[in-house]
Amino acid sequence: MQSAWKEALHLIQIVERHGYQAYIVGGAVRDWLLAKNSADIDIVTSARPEELGRVFSKTFQMNTAHQTVIVRSNGHLFEVTTLRGATIEDDLCCRDLTINSIALTADETVLDPAGGREDLKLGRLRSIDPESRMTEDPLRMLRVYRFASQLGFAIDEELQKVIHCNKERIRETAVERITKEWLKLLKGPARTAALAELRQSGLHHALAGLAVTDDQLEALAKLPGFEEEASEELVWTAFFLCRGETEVNLGSLALSKASARAIRKRLSYFQLRREAAWSAYELYRASLEVARDVERLRSWFGYSHETDETLQAIWDGLVLKQKSDLAISGHDLLQKGRKPGPWLKEELEWAERAVLSGRLPNDHRQIIAALEERRETE
Repeated sequence: MQSAWKEALHLIQIVERHGYQAYIVGGAVRDWLLAKNSADIDIVTSARPEELGRVFSKTFQMNTAHQTVIVRSNGHLFEVTTLRGATIEDDLCCRDLTINSIALTADETVLDPAGGREDLKLGRLRSIDPESRMTEDPLRMLRVYRFASQLGFAIDEELQKVIHCNKERIRETAVERITKEWLKLLKGPARTAALAELRQSGLHHALAGLAVTDDQLEALAKLPGFEEEASEELVWTAFFLCRGETEVNLGSLALSKASARAIRKRLSYFQLRREAAWSAYELYRASLEVARDVERLRSWFGYSHETDETLQAIWDGLVLKQKSDLAISGHDLLQKGRKPGPWLKEELEWAERAVLSGRLPNDHRQIIAALEERRETE
């Protein structure tokens, strides 16, 4: 972060040497004032995208509507956006919250026309002209609760009223944008208080693909805090369980295919564990990571659960931990001229079960012989 910050200040100096204004803005400045690390450093400038292209050799226009380009500088990537309005003050006063309406010059002078520093000290989420700010991009209403969850800040009463009156407008927002904000909200350390504020606004009833009842929202609020390293898949699985769902249309939430598969897998094994303990085969199929997530979920939802240490001990005792550990492969089974088909997967799974249960040793010759004998008896 330190190197990226220094490079951002250096980038601003380069822009200024070419006769333009430039500033670090938004969340990066907020986090700097709070002595927190920031994932991204955004910059605004009086230069237009084509002018930036003449200043820097490596730029890529990311957003034409907002005149945003990506600038690569000494291995770091920065989003650089043309100022909205005639001045930096105009730009800052168009932002969602006062705590995000602070700018920093190249010599680290703070520009704060909206009083964001005072709100940071007070732990308050406030907006200049909240009616305009929240309705020009309705996602900002959900972002308010996301920041409340991440920062533990209280929401200004006027802002809360504006959200309550305009909550239905968030239905206009693309589901993928809502999904990203909702995940950040759920992972925030002050989630319980933020969800209580959200319930007062009624905004949770209007979230595309993610709408929850008051009871489901309360169940979410009661979950233990997620560790910082908690995976996206674990958080989403907990959310769907709070909604009482074990089979969900994850495609409607614009999640990646890999994430959707991982969530479905956890939901599936959560259901399996309601009926039985971990067998060697099911633990092998699930993976240690998934099994640990399932046991955490069982703990959170009031079920008996295995500890990480117990799962690790069972895992360490498995003869197989991945498919490549099996002494035979699909290639071996095709050696005698049989054509590929469903039988191939079935026989490999049968061999895995037999080895993991101890009925067969993990020996190439003995597994092949057992499969041949099995075919003859079928």
